[in-house]
Amino acid sequence: MKHILSAILLSAVVGFASALNNIHTPLVAATERSAETCGDPDDTLAFYRLHAASVFAYSYSTDAAFVSAAILQDGYVLESVIGMVFVTQETSTVPCYFLSSGALEDNFLTTNTTERDAAIAEGYTLLPTFQTYIYPTQLCGSIPMYRLYNAAETSNYFTTSESERISAISSRGYADVGIAGYVLPAGVAC
Repeated sequence: MKHILSAILLSAVVGFASALNNIHTPLVAATERSAETCGDPDDTLAFYRLHAASVFAYSYSTDAAFVSAAILQDGYVLESVIGMVFVTQETSTVPCYFLSSGALEDNFLTTNTTERDAAIAEGYTLLPTFQTYIYPTQLCGSIPMYRLYNAAETSNYFTTSESERISAISSRGYADVGIAGYVLPAGVAC
């Protein structure tokens, strides 16, 4: 029964996020989005953050089937939709590489090829099927995706919420590493 309720809740969250993604605000579209500089927000997918407290691990994905399996089979909890990302290259976007370390039980996102290569040298595996595309600078109505790191837990943490960022720093042992890139806000298409 517990798994059925989790699956129903996940389906509702995914459906709600998808519906919100199709809401358009004409004023924002007219003033902030230019076809020459911005990707088409209708091409974005929700970027889910999951947490497995038992191993202090976070995972990120646009794939609802992966999210559902992680919840039902691997003990992850859906924490939030941290933003909207592209799964194919769009105007002005750059690859956001997804790296994972089974040994460290950590996942890492970066747009920087030097960081990507260093993580691979440290034992992380590049997972191309989880790669997304985000903006390297704040444009097209995008918001910062903050990167934080907890050295004691070897845990990378990503959020677009300023209050989550502050809480992670002040009470959960994370240090602010900077901005990983820029994503469109969840539920808003410009």
